[in-house]
Amino acid sequence: MIYKKNTSLGGKWAKGSELMEVKQAKIVSETNPQPSQFTNKDGSPKEQDVCRVQFQGQNEPLNVSLNRATINGLVDAFGEDSKKWQGQILNVETEKVRVAGKAVVALYLIPVGYQRVDDENGYSVIIKQGEKPEVLPPLEEQPF
Repeated sequence: MIYKKNTSLGGKWAKGSELMEVKQAKIVSETNPQPSQFTNKDGSPKEQDVCRVQFQGQNEPLNVSLNRATINGLVDAFGEDSKKWQGQILNVETEKVRVAGKAVVALYLIPVGYQRVDDENGYSVIIKQGEKPEVLPPLEEQPF
């Protein structure tokens, strides 16, 4: 039997529903992929990007699975290396959403000077304040 080292973070996980009043936070660890509780169509575990976040008013950092909008905003603001995301002041925004029919609270970590908006297809994106979401050309005009 071959075993791989488990690199998942220990500790408590953030719950968006418990952070609706929190305004700011800082990432305090590097962000790393780890298996999630969800599976791909082939049965293999999906990956989630997890880091530890210190939320304003909380006693200890919590584990957070970063969503794609948050990651894209962090990359735009601080670069691709997640080590550079640590220690930055981030605004916290929550939103009630449905995932697979279940009501949950999505958590967004937004760099100062950025905002969360919906793109033309209704997806959340994090962009610099004053900018407009990228608009893709019609499908028939996109190169394949």
